[in-house]
Amino acid sequence: MGYFSRAKAITKSDTINPLPAWEFMNQTGTLGTNLKGSLIYVGGAGDVNVIPAGTEGAQNTVVALTVSDGGSGYTAANNVATTTTGNGSGLTVNTTVVAGAVTAVAIGNSAGTGYKVGDTITISGGGADATLTVDEVLSLAPVVGDGVEFAGLDAGDIIPIYVDYVLSTNTTATLLVAGRESSLG
Repeated sequence: MGYFSRAKAITKSDTINPLPAWEFMNQTGTLGTNLKGSLIYVGGAGDVNVIPAGTEGAQNTVVALTVSDGGSGYTAANNVATTTTGNGSGLTVNTTVVAGAVTAVAIGNSAGTGYKVGDTITISGGGADATLTVDEVLSLAPVVGDGVEFAGLDAGDIIPIYVDYVLSTNTTATLLVAGRESSLG
């Protein structure tokens, strides 16, 4: 590691805002909480819970679907499993059914991951012939559960990984400073 060419006092937070927390990286006028691969200096001993740089949330989750073919033999249900002809997996749907055919769906308790717009989804159950088309996908930011805790840090320690977020959950250390190495800009 080199030396810090830029430094700023930071406040721990469980708010994941992907906008940069560094003014020189953020031209929106609204600072986020993303430290964009900073190093963290610990001024007061304790534990620090961080999300490592580059950690992503669920990628390509389903946001919108269209019923392509209502199929037959279905009854209305929630959190129904699906399969796809694409690479995605894990999507569940809540179905509205009229006369055995699926007429509408809503995303159930899982939006799945790995889907692409245009993927064909088949709803399980019934005649296993109702199909949906993926209309929109969204990649998500990391969540607090993605944190990695560094325990028992002393004043003066620097967390030995690049960090995007410093979480308030399980962070007891104080006087935290984010720094950028001279080589990182």
